[in-house]
Amino acid sequence: MFSLGCIQSLSCHTDRCPTGVTTQDPARARALVVPHKTERVYNYHRATLHALAELLAAAGLDHPQQVRSIHFSKRSSSTEVLSFAKLYPSLRPGELVDGTSDPRFREAGRWRGRTRFRRRDRLVLRELLLASVSASAISPLPK
Repeated sequence: MFSLGCIQSLSCHTDRCPTGVTTQDPARARALVVPHKTERVYNYHRATLHALAELLAAAGLDHPQQVRSIHFSKRSSSTEVLSFAKLYPSLRPGELVDGTSDPRFREAGRWRGRTRFRRRDRLVLRELLLASVSASAISPLPK
């Protein structure tokens, strides 16, 4: 979006994008000169891939598929840095359905077997599922 000219005016949903990036209005869309933007998008993508290659090389990796949660860290305090592998342990397949002792998902047990949910429950369940997806997305693959 930045390479197209997005200025984050936060008006994407209003059809009044000042740069023409997210509008359906033909008058506003004239601000988006596609031939000029294609070169910018290409350069941005190329630079992104170059930066990824540098990060992989710095980690001693050859391919993005080799990236694991151990390669990422989070500062938990001014004196402690923890790896994502330690912060977000893997869940076994079906663990949320079968029940888990993992405190991150303690609330999930009360929804087992239910087919209808109150709005608040749906929001909490959505957050739990998102946390589960993000945790499993960065977990190492089984050997």
